Amino acid sequence: MVWTDLIIGVILMLSGWLVYRFPMMISGVNTMSKKRLAKVNLEGLKRDYRNAFLICGGVMMLLGGISTLVYIPMGVHLVALTVVILAIVVACVLLGRKHDLGLQGEEGKKERRKTNIEIAITLVGFIALLIFIFKGSKPATVEVSEDYITAKGGGYSASIALNDITEANVLAHWPSFPIRTNGLATDDVAIGHFRKKGGESCMLFVCTDGGPLLEVRTVDGKLYYLNCATEEETLEMIAKVKSNGR
Repeated sequence: MVWTDLIIGVILMLSGWLVYRFPMMISGVNTMSKKRLAKVNLEGLKRDYRNAFLICGGVMMLLGGISTLVYIPMGVHLVALTVVILAIVVACVLLGRKHDLGLQGEEGKKERRKTNIEIAITLVGFIALLIFIFKGSKPATVEVSEDYITAKGGGYSASIALNDITEANVLAHWPSFPIRTNGLATDDVAIGHFRKKGGESCMLFVCTDGGPLLEVRTVDGKLYYLNCATEEETLEMIAKVKSNGR
């Protein structure tokens, strides 16, 4: 993720320079008539656009630099990237309004209302994305009752009847899961639907810090890999499954 942060940072800073050098790249400006463009403070607009991109690019590069010194979870990187993108979107809208005299007074009232709605929709969308990322970066919860193994995390869930289990193995070494068909995967967790090396479908609720995996096969041919947030919790979960004769 370090290189990803640095590359994104460079791209953002380069974009800031390009926007300042070629202001017609700014969305909306390139479609304005000369009469309409005369109402835009183009110098101020391209300067502030450049600064916004440079600051956001600098934040990503700083995060990448810190990551070389200390471990930062994948979820933090994803949240930071989402916030930076949101900041750029909102800044571009607000800066466009600030430097466009055509949006001032009664003349621009309708256009200002439109941009307010766009900002609100963008904020709601990004907040929903942040919540999704935050939940997806947390380890799944795996609980064992008298009749079921229940796993939940990242918007995915599974309920495995103990009576349907045909095989339950404890794996000290993880199999290879090279293909994610419908799931979440970070440096810390893997949750959802994956394919093993060889093509077999399976469902994962695993955490890299959770120790061994419990491999579970059921009568309907489904395959699951489970562990908890810590090795201690995982061993306790496995013991409960084994105590039920599995």
